Amino acid sequence: MAEEGESTVPELAPSPDQVRAALDELLGWPGISRSPQLTELLRYVVEKTLGGEEGSIKAYSIAVDVFGRPQSFDPQADPIVRVQARRLRTLLEQFYDTGNSDSAVQIRLPLGRYVPEFGFATPKGGETPDAPQVDVAAHRRPVVGVPVWPSRRFFFNALLGLCFTLVGVGLAVGLVRWSLPARPSAAATVPDFPSVTVGSFDNLTGEPGLDATIAQFGPQLSAALAKFDTIKVTPDAATMVVHGSIEEKDGKFTVKALLSGGGTTGIVWSTEIAPPSLDVGPALSGAVVTLAARLGNASGPLHAPGRAWLAEQTSTTVLPTLYLCDLRYMTWRDNRRMSDATTAIGCYDRLIATDPDNATALAAVSGIKAWRDHYTADPKTDLTKVMAEETTAAARAVSLQPADAFVYEQQGLVLARQGSLDAALGALGKAVELNPASMDALAANGLVLWLTQHYDDGNALAERTLSTISSPPPWYYMTRAFEALRERRYYDAIVAAQALAAGDEEYGPTVALAAAPVIGRSDIVDRYKPEVLQNPVFQSNGILPRLGLMMKPQVLLDRMHDGLVLAGIPPADLTGPFSADGTPRP
Repeated sequence: MAEEGESTVPELAPSPDQVRAALDELLGWPGISRSPQLTELLRYVVEKTLGGEEGSIKAYSIAVDVFGRPQSFDPQADPIVRVQARRLRTLLEQFYDTGNSDSAVQIRLPLGRYVPEFGFATPKGGETPDAPQVDVAAHRRPVVGVPVWPSRRFFFNALLGLCFTLVGVGLAVGLVRWSLPARPSAAATVPDFPSVTVGSFDNLTGEPGLDATIAQFGPQLSAALAKFDTIKVTPDAATMVVHGSIEEKDGKFTVKALLSGGGTTGIVWSTEIAPPSLDVGPALSGAVVTLAARLGNASGPLHAPGRAWLAEQTSTTVLPTLYLCDLRYMTWRDNRRMSDATTAIGCYDRLIATDPDNATALAAVSGIKAWRDHYTADPKTDLTKVMAEETTAAARAVSLQPADAFVYEQQGLVLARQGSLDAALGALGKAVELNPASMDALAANGLVLWLTQHYDDGNALAERTLSTISSPPPWYYMTRAFEALRERRYYDAIVAAQALAAGDEEYGPTVALAAAPVIGRSDIVDRYKPEVLQNPVFQSNGILPRLGLMMKPQVLLDRMHDGLVLAGIPPADLTGPFSADGTPRP
């Protein structure tokens, strides 16, 4: 209970809305926003704290939930959380201490902790922002023998005068700013291809005899990354630097790689590779390909800033650059939505109008258009005739850049979608030969191999891509889903099909639905049966004729037929058009 004469005004704390406004301000600052990992770390700890889950904010949970580390993560062996928290703490201090903030609330990360603290900013005008104005003296009982100061009005008038002065200065500054030309918005600046420098990889094996071999790891990685069209490898002054170490334990080698970025020495990404080979030469060669694949993949860390920028854009009227179009291609690649395909096609078409010999643009737009034609086709469509323009454009791209893996990959996809699977294998095989680290080319090659009934070889390539990339796009799971259903591994088929369904509204839902009733998964039936029956391309063509555009092996179509009937799909819907309620069309 408060003593007589003491204030009873409670100590104020920022509201959740005020904290989130401060969070938005921080996430909009380039010092933090250019690092996706720091962005997610800050958002994670703030939202957990606001949700009353401070106790769950531990190094382990951050590593698993934010940085994608496996359940076996050991905080003592992997310092990623400590390193990133230290970097975030420094940036927060820099942001507030240099006067960048206009927010009423500040978010700080105390030393040695991962739980943030929220407090009101030091007032520029002398008062806590948004705090209720309470006259403490008016609520205080007079204390005998203590004089009541008669100068409150004086201080009030002085403060009022200061406020008028500040308002005048503010108006003057506003007029000056209004008269000057506006600065271009940062959001209007299209990012360029990410540049990366490959630094040294230290020999921590304890064997000096391996110095020369390990010294070649960096140059080999530079050469592997240079095979990606969407990455610039430079000897210095890059926006990102990859470096690391190579260790040996029990005869096995481990490569630990770190990616520094954002103009600081902070770590924005890390990975560990343990090649299966015991021989140093094959082990390190395999690690080079794996590391290049993880860095160069569209879902990898080098493209994270560009993709984060694109996600914030609300307009497609920005003047196209090749990298902007490539970013739009990556968005379509992940989800296979028609709207994203249309946007990417429009971007590339505008680019080709001014640069008709741009081989990368020609190849990419031909691949997307071939997907669009295949998606809108019916079983009677002559796909070779419909895709004649795309076939010509892809062949021209190959002639313009005959040593480029991406153009061969797109040519292979165009040929595959029109049904020329043997020719597609030739183009995709060439793409993999030119860039072994391109998991997109490898996944496509595996799928076409599987569709031509080279099941073991196709599945092996598909599994390799899924084990290499930590965040593969949904379509990488197509071969796994098909193979599991063919082998009657229904549990595995459902898991893979659900992953596939995140970016595919035909094969993912139907494989899951065909596998579910065999093992009594009524929940999966209830989830995917409405999706299959409401799919307009199935309604127009019948389910199996539509799936047969890609599913060439008869054994898979037979599995689909039997499973879908068990799931309650009317047999007539499997072979012919039907209405939205599932009844056959007359």
